[in-house]
Amino acid sequence: MNGNHIVCACNGTTAAQIEKAVKEGARTFEEVQEKLRVGVQCVKCKDLVKLLIDSYLE
Repeated sequence: MNGNHIVCACNGTTAAQIEKAVKEGARTFEEVQEKLRVGVQCVKCKDLVKLLIDSYLE
């Protein structure tokens, strides 16, 4: 996925920002959510964020 791809439309959070959060130690959706505020409004991005976390941890 392109790093500029918007994953959380409510906050404008990109895949690159999620990758950076994982590299900085976030390991779960909740940790990424706390750091970037993803999935706190409509929650539509939750499954994609979880998939990205898993892929960045590999």
